[in-house]
Amino acid sequence: IANYLMGPSNCIASSTYFSVCCLSECEGLMRELEQKIRAPTASAEQLLELVGNMSSSSVEAPRDLPEMLVDKLWTIADRHSGKVPLHARLFAQWMHFVFPSECPYPHAVEDVAVLRPSHWSGQRRASATDE
Repeated sequence: IANYLMGPSNCIASSTYFSVCCLSECEGLMRELEQKIRAPTASAEQLLELVGNMSSSSVEAPRDLPEMLVDKLWTIADRHSGKVPLHARLFAQWMHFVFPSECPYPHAVEDVAVLRPSHWSGQRRASATDE
């Protein structure tokens, strides 16, 4: 649900400089974490305490997180010298599993060609090596 709501097809207006889209409840959750942590990284222990006490439209607090999610967060912290980067893809994925209706799943882009408009339009520019 969250990936659909955050998709560009769900925006009602856009221009070169902005898009008018649905509000992201996940951004509100992240803002709450940022205000309490006031740093780009946090310990897994601190995040587990804070996130366990956060509510959303579909999740009531306080709650005990499943052991699998707790272990995953500790694994992320271990990969980053004991701190979890708040704005990294792995933490965003973890937030998706903690708040599945609020936070979109951040897919890893394997090929940067996917980001080019020509990939989606089926058109391709000829380069000097193609001719």
